[in-house]
Amino acid sequence: MSTTEQKHLRPRTASILSAAALAITVIAGTAAAPADLVRGTPGPAYPKTPNQVSELELPVTVSHRGGADVYPEESMEGFTASARDGFLPEMDIQFLADGTPVLIHDDTADRTLNGVSGPIRNLSLEEWDSATIKHPQGGPEAETVTLDEVLDELGGEVVMVPEIKPGATSAEVDQVLDVFDERGLSDSLIVQSFDFEAAKTIAERGYTSLYLTGATLPTESFDEIADAGIEWVGPSKNLPTRDLRRLDKAGFHVAPYTLGTAKDGHRLPGWIDGFFTDDAWTK
Repeated sequence: MSTTEQKHLRPRTASILSAAALAITVIAGTAAAPADLVRGTPGPAYPKTPNQVSELELPVTVSHRGGADVYPEESMEGFTASARDGFLPEMDIQFLADGTPVLIHDDTADRTLNGVSGPIRNLSLEEWDSATIKHPQGGPEAETVTLDEVLDELGGEVVMVPEIKPGATSAEVDQVLDVFDERGLSDSLIVQSFDFEAAKTIAERGYTSLYLTGATLPTESFDEIADAGIEWVGPSKNLPTRDLRRLDKAGFHVAPYTLGTAKDGHRLPGWIDGFFTDDAWTK
């Protein structure tokens, strides 16, 4: 049995519930688990979050890194809590030494992980599995997560927003999209990238593509972006409002990143179609 298979068999329920309870305590009064889940009523595991992009009600709240100010960053606890409460879980894809796709924002382990250090691309799968994710508020640490693990848990159940991080080769972009293809997830993902060619490939492969940009308008023309099949643009929150409006009027779904809380996101103009936030629960 492989290390990954062994990790899949480790029970997660207790740790997820423990972290969820801690987070609810911290943000008491801002969010609550759906009543039917509390009662244990049979039904979909994540009734508040659509499982197809076509079913989204705009504007959407994207839980950046699974709610990095509330839960351990890029943890299963954060992803499942986000989905449970109606937010779109967002995650970042990096690669281990053996090519395994894993979920972590930085290209090094030091800021968010305990038990390992250095570049993610230098880590073995065994080292990755042995590491833990720090809690932003000093609570329980969480297990690290591979791409396969989050897809086993949430794939096809809710709309997710994975990012293929800068530095991924074209072969690695295709590798990730092949994994999505094998699981039949083309209708339930918004796949994002800062790299225009990657965003173009994502659209060509039949996925909803979100092109991440900075605090200035992209160098590509609006026509070039649209002709690539890209439907969403994710600019920095620091992009001037007049330029956000230009993107909107050009026909793109506009979703700025990264707002501190959902309260900040709800102050955005009404024509914004979504926003990324590190705390989707504080309203």
